[in-house]
Amino acid sequence: MVMHDRYGYGQLFCFSGLDGETSRNDDFVGMLMEEPITIRFHFDTTVSLYIPLGENAKFNAVTGDILDGDGFFVAFTDRRTIVGKTPVKPTVLTETESKKAQDGNCLSVFTDFGATFYLNVEEKDGYYYFTFSYGVKNTDVWDDGRLTDLREKRLNYFKENKPIIDDERYAKLFTKCLSVNKENVYSPEGKIKCRWTTPDRVPHRFMWIWDSVFHAMAFAEYDMEMAKDSIRAVLGMEREDGFVAHMMGPDGFISEITQPQVLAWGVWHLYKKCPDKSFLAECAPKIDKFLTWTVKNRDKNSNGLLEWFTEPDYTECKCGESGLDNSPRFDFDIEMDAVDFSTYLCNDAYYLSLIYAELGEKEKAEQFMSLHKSVKAKINQRFWSEEDGIYYDALFDGKLTKVATPASFFPMLAGICSKEQAKKMVKVLLDENRFWTKMPVPSMPKDSEFYDIDMWRGCSWLNINYFIILGLRRYGYDSVANELRKRTLDAVLKWYNKTGNVFEFYDADDNICPLNLKRKGEQPAKPDYRKHVHSITDYNWSACFTELLILNVYAYYD
Repeated sequence: MVMHDRYGYGQLFCFSGLDGETSRNDDFVGMLMEEPITIRFHFDTTVSLYIPLGENAKFNAVTGDILDGDGFFVAFTDRRTIVGKTPVKPTVLTETESKKAQDGNCLSVFTDFGATFYLNVEEKDGYYYFTFSYGVKNTDVWDDGRLTDLREKRLNYFKENKPIIDDERYAKLFTKCLSVNKENVYSPEGKIKCRWTTPDRVPHRFMWIWDSVFHAMAFAEYDMEMAKDSIRAVLGMEREDGFVAHMMGPDGFISEITQPQVLAWGVWHLYKKCPDKSFLAECAPKIDKFLTWTVKNRDKNSNGLLEWFTEPDYTECKCGESGLDNSPRFDFDIEMDAVDFSTYLCNDAYYLSLIYAELGEKEKAEQFMSLHKSVKAKINQRFWSEEDGIYYDALFDGKLTKVATPASFFPMLAGICSKEQAKKMVKVLLDENRFWTKMPVPSMPKDSEFYDIDMWRGCSWLNINYFIILGLRRYGYDSVANELRKRTLDAVLKWYNKTGNVFEFYDADDNICPLNLKRKGEQPAKPDYRKHVHSITDYNWSACFTELLILNVYAYYD
């Protein structure tokens, strides 16, 4: 079987909630550093497991929980324990002063931040067999037989879940994406009663609304129960009044803002993959409450269109609620009706109507179809610019902002625009001086005075490209959609081959390595999460959309 085998900085190494108990609040998550094998664990200060194999080490498989190569094997067995076999002796490196005590084969490391680590090493026939544990002393060193069984168990996950890939260029990349999906799963914990997903175990670690839906769509291709859990976990954290926070944790923490309404769309996608009316019945009332809360609490001017909650004083992230944190759309600190927010509502109302119709709840189905039609008409009336051929946000006085972003194309996703409007929008999209870059679609057009290689101020994102591909296909622009798919995958594959990673966002010109792009400010010359968060590595929704694009899976149902 073809496996991801590229060792490189930034790849996560941790125990998955698919294999057993995890703990978000006491997580033992490592990240690969440049020199093989260095696994840096993130605590108040860093602790690293160092196995100096050198740059010539040959890897056969690099996943979120095993490092397998010629003459060595390293793997998680549970959330606190790593076992392995290597030709060189492993050791523990600490960033700050720590007390170390050797007792026979076991080295105990007592850190200045209260955590304790144990490294037990036994030498046999020229190899070092070891167990590295966190918090709980584990001196059980595994022999070759047990290590072989563990290797087969971990690799079987990929054998069982990897489909036939039509284009072999993407074979290793696909297994990498499966690994990213797996490593970012937590087991049930605290307030979250089922397995759940996170965008990244480092640095975010929380559960987020639309991320979870995107993760579910990818899991639906090979693990439907995990896909359902991804959505169940979010809905299980809904407040009594229908509010769903954009960010949630198992300790009961919820943020005070929400996020794009994509839950009904995601649930319907899962249902079309695997018809299960009990799942629809489980989700529908909660999504109903969420959409109702949104309409009630995000329409200050009561015109039937929505406004994002913004934080004018938070310069680096004025609109985290939109998911487009630092977009120039929000630079002006002026209240406005948002074309993307209103489109999400329009789209989710449509799919919630389909869900209710499938459940035989005619009145509810009609209620949300009526909402869909009403919002659709208002979007065309309020946001469309005939002169420019795209949609914009609108100020409360009716004036269009004239700030073009990928959100300007979102009405195609929800079937809001006419064929003539779609034709004009595609013309704008294909302008090489604006949106049709080497790695489309930049989050700001290239000719904008606000364009920058900083996150939502110009970089390209896979979720946005997927939305636009769906819209293009909906209106019959299959050749354009296919080209956007190709350019997207070309960029992802290019930087995967160079670094071994899938990234949070990419350079629209496809020249700059994502590690060196800005993320809410200048990026240090040498990437280091502890100093500044760069384009996040092993980013879950990028892996998900890469899988869906490789498989040509498109979540649009009329």
